[in-house]
Amino acid sequence: MSLVRSLERAEVDAFYTLNEGRLASVTREFTEHFSGRVLYAVKANPLPKILHTVSRAGVAGFDVASLAEAHLVHSTIPGARSWFMNPVKSRRDIERTFRDLGVRDYVFDCEAELRKLLEVLPLHDPEIRIYVRFKCSATCAIIDLNGKFGASPAEASRLLDLVNAQSRWTTGLSFHPGSQTIVVDPYLHGIRAAVDIIEAASPAPTALDIGGGFPGHYLNFPYHSPLRMLSEITKLVRRTDALKRVELLCEPGRALVHDSISLFCRVILRKGEALYCGAGIYSGLSPARQCFLLPARAWRGGQPIQTEEWQDFIIFGPTCDSMDRLGFSYSLPRDLSEGDWIEFQNVGAYTDMARFNGFSVDKIVAIGQDELTMLPAAIQ
Repeated sequence: MSLVRSLERAEVDAFYTLNEGRLASVTREFTEHFSGRVLYAVKANPLPKILHTVSRAGVAGFDVASLAEAHLVHSTIPGARSWFMNPVKSRRDIERTFRDLGVRDYVFDCEAELRKLLEVLPLHDPEIRIYVRFKCSATCAIIDLNGKFGASPAEASRLLDLVNAQSRWTTGLSFHPGSQTIVVDPYLHGIRAAVDIIEAASPAPTALDIGGGFPGHYLNFPYHSPLRMLSEITKLVRRTDALKRVELLCEPGRALVHDSISLFCRVILRKGEALYCGAGIYSGLSPARQCFLLPARAWRGGQPIQTEEWQDFIIFGPTCDSMDRLGFSYSLPRDLSEGDWIEFQNVGAYTDMARFNGFSVDKIVAIGQDELTMLPAAIQ
């Protein structure tokens, strides 16, 4: 069904649009600018259409964080390779991903997690590669992950020695600056720290995963193109001798998928300066709850509303929970009323599709080439 027909129908009060062409284009650009393997972080958006599109566009495999995600990749794209890059895993999930799904790449950041790997996986299989995750000391990510994961560089060196002493596994290093990292510096700091560990290790790790966290475009944060960040990373890697024998990996999610999906919400009630819409933080707009101010525009009669009169509105979702409210006000046409639509853009990453109070957004409309001109110009 076309976008215009979806806006005209009364069956639903909210739906997504998916621009597969945009997703494929962004993915191809990212993979072309990164001098290593690009893994898609499944947690960013696990829709099968997303997995198929990024796979066809050139990602080398998938970063999975659970047995369920590994099963999803295995069933959706048979033969695709997965990396289990969650530093905390149950013994069951380690065993089943190895035995049933062919996973051979795992990460850990402490001796207790290593002990599980040593007791579950075959010790004499050199095709198994184990990554030690260390803390990225400098970060400016909106969501910092270093408080939860990562060994100190000194501890990372000790853990590498333990792996080499007790197995024939291949080793690697990894770090992750955090989600929505808005400048390149944390990646450069992390790479330099990894080089110090690599140069001191014997045998040296054969891979370095610089994580994900590359930014999406939101109105309340400065935006630096991931492609420009990759250019700076490439310059550092190419002039560093210790990295010439190391495979480089990264795990983008948000940067690939965020701007390929919009969420259209019908206005179901206007109460002064408050708008109650067909979706909220429990059904598609969880990114807008606290952190992100999304690009948005209003539609009427199948077209974006053109006006010179604007007003700031508080946006509520349709549930009876008072917490179902977006974290920022939105400037929209002053005469917006019941039956009009609000398009929230850049919702493709970490969108909550849960059902609460019976409300959810289950419909996805594919945007065809003839409709692309109706949507905003791509963000460069």
